[in-house]
Amino acid sequence: LIRFHDKFLSDQPEHMNEFQGSTAEYWEALYSTICQASGITDPYQEFDLAITELFTVEEMASNPVLLRFLQFLIKFRANRRVLEIGTFIGVSAMTFARALPEGGEVVTIEKFDKFAAVAEENFRRNGLTDRITLMCGDAHEIISTLPRDALFDVAFIDGDKGRYLDYFRLVDPLIEVGGLIIVDDVFFHGDAINAEPRTEKGAGVRQFLTAAAQANNYLRLALPISNGTMLMLKETNEQNNQPNQETAHQ
Repeated sequence: LIRFHDKFLSDQPEHMNEFQGSTAEYWEALYSTICQASGITDPYQEFDLAITELFTVEEMASNPVLLRFLQFLIKFRANRRVLEIGTFIGVSAMTFARALPEGGEVVTIEKFDKFAAVAEENFRRNGLTDRITLMCGDAHEIISTLPRDALFDVAFIDGDKGRYLDYFRLVDPLIEVGGLIIVDDVFFHGDAINAEPRTEKGAGVRQFLTAAAQANNYLRLALPISNGTMLMLKETNEQNNQPNQETAHQ
């Protein structure tokens, strides 16, 4: 008996039973095939990068396949303004900036001075300072000061996982109807899937997911890409607190 949850990931038996190598070899071959077919290069080739010795780009930056997917969404909708929470050294902000049309803008927020300084250098090296505004400080405080009459088409939330729900609530009024909120790491290494999360960050992500499930003014989709990615398309400003049909028939 095949069930839907048996065949929605690429490494499940139903989807890899013809591959002639080990599981480890499968993942390397799959990633290589995706990148080759999609024209994806790693950030070291894509950008002239200054880096930090504290973390590698592979550890902290979003996966190149995920970034191409987000770049695809931005280009497809011809978005002009992107808000990002969590800059690190600027790889995602630069990816978004390159996807924007002339006159587009990325506003990115980074809490830590040492990462913000490296990001600024990367924006300069790659000729993107005119498209990216970096704001250094606590995202909660900075978002509260952003003007309410200059809405964003896209928001990418990738900051402090323990505060994801706060970020979502703060960002929501800044997103226009038809805009998109993208939330990274929504499975948080599997902890957000536990019945009782074991870490503060996992619990924070789980709180956000619980709230997202009730946000009926958004079309929502949690995808098993990278560490989990949530897409939220804003359909109206008014949230319908009535249960949707799926919930009502459970």
